[in-house]
Amino acid sequence: MKKQDMQSHLRRWWPSILGAAMLLISAGLFIVRSRTTPAAGSDAITDKSAPKSDSLVTLDSTALRLVGIETVAVTPAGADGLIANGTITFDADRVSVIAPRTDGRLTSVRADLGQMVQAGQQLAMIESSEVGQTRGDIARSRAVLDVSRLNYEREKKLFEQSVSSQKDMLDALAAFKSAEADYNAAVAKLRSFGAAGGGGATYSLASPIYGTIVERNATPGQIVGPATTLFTVADLGSVWISVDIYESDANRVHPGSSAVVTARSLPGETFSARVTYAGGIVDSAAHTVKLRLAIPNPARRLRPGMFAEVRLQTPPSASRAVSSSVMVPEDAVQDVNGASVVFVAGRLPGQFIVRLVTVSGTSIGRIVTVSSGLSPGERVVVKGAFQLKAELTKESFGKDEG
Repeated sequence: MKKQDMQSHLRRWWPSILGAAMLLISAGLFIVRSRTTPAAGSDAITDKSAPKSDSLVTLDSTALRLVGIETVAVTPAGADGLIANGTITFDADRVSVIAPRTDGRLTSVRADLGQMVQAGQQLAMIESSEVGQTRGDIARSRAVLDVSRLNYEREKKLFEQSVSSQKDMLDALAAFKSAEADYNAAVAKLRSFGAAGGGGATYSLASPIYGTIVERNATPGQIVGPATTLFTVADLGSVWISVDIYESDANRVHPGSSAVVTARSLPGETFSARVTYAGGIVDSAAHTVKLRLAIPNPARRLRPGMFAEVRLQTPPSASRAVSSSVMVPEDAVQDVNGASVVFVAGRLPGQFIVRLVTVSGTSIGRIVTVSSGLSPGERVVVKGAFQLKAELTKESFGKDEG
């Protein structure tokens, strides 16, 4: 073949040869990539995104102070005792919501928030036209009563002396009894207003119990009525806490059962309590029974609204099988990329161990059962667990980017 014919032949087939070569190179790259890239849903991706058990999350002293970490001890699910969480409330037998019993105007306030008051102590002065009218009725009925009494006594003497007839004596007696009834009705009406003190249209609003003023909504000049709550007085020497327990544990707790209460805001302090009410009905939705406990509080350390942990002392349950499960507060368990995680307090301040756990059952009274991953006695983070989760997620994201 001549040289010119060969060059012409190559020029005509060159595009086809180049395209075939590019196709072979692309196929080779695809084969290499398919061998080195894991398929979707493979273990490689899962391992990269899931947290590793026993890894550490560390907070410096500043972050630790800002987060306000609080921990609780892990409790065996089969222990002779029950654990539940609840909120401290007023003792309903020692709290009084105070409001005027008639419409009027608040002329002065004589007690303030946080003040200790005695039973019968004046809290405020109120001016009421209805109270003024009632006091006027008392004065008039008292005058009529006095006159009718004298008239009856006179007629009675005349009748005994055979000077007056029996009818005149009985009429005087009826008039006296009627006046007495009118007077007693007016006095009872004034008493129903709680207007024992004061004079004219003004009366004092008094506390019916000894205690501390925990709420004040009173301002001088304010128009008030029976629907206006001016003060709430509570004796905080005793408080209540209500908790829920499993339906299956209801027969293990009775009125009089003892318990130990620990408030989250008072770490290291414990308070004795006693069950005063064990619910007679079961919540059909949650399958729980409500308990009420009374807690002596002479130092006023416990305050209504505090979140607290209750450990009920119960007799052993013969039917309860030995279990490796433990119980922790619901807030301690965090979800990280589909995995249930708790943070166990480490030996050093600010050091927390990530622990993968298996949660079994439902939340009862904000307590969950963990069947694996924890041991009794370990302390898990409750308050601040969400912030530790955010720190763990941030650290994982940073490693992925690197």
